Amino acid sequence: ENRPQGEGPVHRFATVAHLRSYQHNRILRVRCYAANDELPMVASVTDIWPGANWFEREAFDLFGILDEGHPDLRRILTDYGFVGHPFRKDFPLIGNVEVRYDEEKKRVIYEPVTSVEPRVGVPRVIRDDARYATAAGEAALREPAK
Repeated sequence: ENRPQGEGPVHRFATVAHLRSYQHNRILRVRCYAANDELPMVASVTDIWPGANWFEREAFDLFGILDEGHPDLRRILTDYGFVGHPFRKDFPLIGNVEVRYDEEKKRVIYEPVTSVEPRVGVPRVIRDDARYATAAGEAALREPAK
């Protein structure tokens, strides 16, 4: 990771643009960090590259990164009434609401998550861990490939 080293703070959010010139046979990566982690905002590039429109909308929808100067910054993948940004690490894995279709009201209803049951713990197995090795498995690892 080529994060900036120095005295400044480590920023939580960044946008990255990969630019390629076939004429000059060059690739350039431009990374722009959002200064505020609570309300991440970077400059929009849609006036330079109109094709960045949907990518910036995805970044807003999934991560909450605001692109200043974007002509149409609204949700693109989640529902317009969706609360939060699901690709953030602080977003709850179970979500905030359950979505179901109500036959009587003939529409989709959002309800707070209440029916979550604790998951039974599954042992974590690490490959090639000596604690889980068997004699047969070790012998198979030592044999040359055929």
